[in-house]
Amino acid sequence: MSQLELKNLYDDFRDGETIKAYAKIIAQDAKKLEKPINIMEVCGGHTHTIMKFGLPQLLPANVNFIHGPGCPVCIMPKERIDHAYVLSMQENVILVTLGDMIKVPGSNGSLQDARAKGADVRFVYSPMECLKIAADNKLFAIGF
Repeated sequence: MSQLELKNLYDDFRDGETIKAYAKIIAQDAKKLEKPINIMEVCGGHTHTIMKFGLPQLLPANVNFIHGPGCPVCIMPKERIDHAYVLSMQENVILVTLGDMIKVPGSNGSLQDARAKGADVRFVYSPMECLKIAADNKLFAIGF
């Protein structure tokens, strides 16, 4: 897809008339629902975007957003990142983390920064991968 095609695609989603037209279609379809529909977003980034662009105000009353628990990256306290960072910098420690968690900044830097300094920080996308690593090693896991 060319840059111009991408720009046009994004422009369509930012065009007020287009958005109002889609909102009208959704409202008409929502009238056919027998009961309210609930949409749960589990990522804080999704919640911020939904609120930033006023989606709840655009949708009919029987279409609701429910703010979910947040993924580990969104809800992780900074202090927990700080503790993981310190642990990861110790000798003979393997720290396993959810893929996106590696970039979350703490007071001393991210786990990616610790990895760049020589810490054995491994990112995985499944708790099952942690079990494979744990079979042969002692480890600390964060972000699951």
